[in-house]
Amino acid sequence: MERIKELIQINRSYRRFDNSKDLDMGFLEDLIYSARMAQSAANLQPLRYVTVTDREKAAEVYSTLGWAGYLKDWDGPEPDERPVGYIIILSTKDSSYAQVDAGLAMQNICLTAIAAGVGSCILGNIKKERLMQILEIDESLNILYVVALGYPVENVQVVSIREAADHKYFRDEEGNHYVPKRCIEDLIIKEL
Repeated sequence: MERIKELIQINRSYRRFDNSKDLDMGFLEDLIYSARMAQSAANLQPLRYVTVTDREKAAEVYSTLGWAGYLKDWDGPEPDERPVGYIIILSTKDSSYAQVDAGLAMQNICLTAIAAGVGSCILGNIKKERLMQILEIDESLNILYVVALGYPVENVQVVSIREAADHKYFRDEEGNHYVPKRCIEDLIIKEL
């Protein structure tokens, strides 16, 4: 149980990566294996995936993404810090629980990735129509999220929300990234 807690602790949203280190398609397929093992509402399994490791295609995917909305003075990672792989999460149009399934699948993806030293960032700020065109996705599917992947080059730390101004993540002058989290005492409203 300690290992899973450790992975959960270090599994943060990383936004800067070592762009010189590639990920291979086999690794992304391992991540999809973890995703497919997630629970699924009514076991309908509505999720589908597109994996990207090709450098040119990754650059096109990157162009459709919005990064770190709370960091107003940051336009996203520099070219040498951009992700080297992506998993695009899609769903069939007839699924009413796809968002729940996607959350479960992405958590499995991110935990499996960080166990191998690979960081991730789940992105929902997506130019979806443009990405559908780039990936040549059939209109019977909806893009839900994009998981960006790579070897992290930033220090991301969890801090108590009591030590921060509010819930918004922030960076210090050295570029360290801080993520405020509520204390467990503030979350449990009743123990019976």
